[in-house]
Amino acid sequence: MVKRARLTPEARRRIGKKTAGAKQPVRANTTHDKEAPAGKGSEYSVGRNKTPKDTRFRKGDGRPRPGRPKGSKNMVTLLLEAARDQLTVSIDGKPRRISKAQAAVIQLANAGAMGNPKLLLKFIDSIASIEARAEAARPSEYPFSEADKIVIEEIYRRLKPYDEREND
Repeated sequence: MVKRARLTPEARRRIGKKTAGAKQPVRANTTHDKEAPAGKGSEYSVGRNKTPKDTRFRKGDGRPRPGRPKGSKNMVTLLLEAARDQLTVSIDGKPRRISKAQAAVIQLANAGAMGNPKLLLKFIDSIASIEARAEAARPSEYPFSEADKIVIEEIYRRLKPYDEREND
């Protein structure tokens, strides 16, 4: 087994100059205290990758921030808020407050009734799709099987008062 001799700092520098083309790994400076708190009187060392704590991040420094700003609303929210806004309209000579969505539906129905074929078709299609969704949500028959019906009838028979029961 061969023992290696320890190199002096001067010998290391000379070897480093000879291998200048090779990439050297970047090593962190470990001479400072990593747990030191920030502040003027502390022993926090400033150096490579350790910027001063006081000046790291400032409000409005001009750097682009990723994502949507806090508090801003997405398009769906904005659209729904605009549709729910109230406005005053005159219906049968009387002023009424209705939502913009309701006013748009009234306009669509009125334009279709006046004979505009495109708007009439759009209005009828809207009604048909709403009715189809309602029909799909409603069950056509009771979803009970024969076994379920037998169980329900047996429970009903047991819950009847004694004087109304048939012969057991």
